[in-house]
Amino acid sequence: MSKLPSQPLIRHHALVVAPCKFGHGVFALEHIPANTTLEECHHLRIREQDCSGIIDDYVYGLEANHDGSEEGPEIYSLPLGWGCIFNHADEHNTEYWHDTERDLIVFYTIKDVSAGEQLFINYSRDWWETRDRTPDGEK
Repeated sequence: MSKLPSQPLIRHHALVVAPCKFGHGVFALEHIPANTTLEECHHLRIREQDCSGIIDDYVYGLEANHDGSEEGPEIYSLPLGWGCIFNHADEHNTEYWHDTERDLIVFYTIKDVSAGEQLFINYSRDWWETRDRTPDGEK
């Protein structure tokens, strides 16, 4: 039996999920500087054809396909952490990347965040257009 790695995942101590006008969101309890890792999340890989209903609103497009080939289904990732709770803002303060070496989704700040401020990512124009919606909720 091989020994499993025991490195714990990061979740910043100054984060909280709280109610907001979008339902719930992620907020900073104290000042968080730019370029700070907020959370490292495991994730589920989901094929494009399996992203139906509400699941489609919570998946992240990270790669063209899972094996690096040019053919095959598009693969999406469903974060298994607070990644599903970050709301959208055009002027966002948080981004994410796929750590392929550890196969994690990593959320980090791109700007300083003040205590009490909500953390936002940018869903992209394509996310809104494929749902025939706009960021302010208009059809």
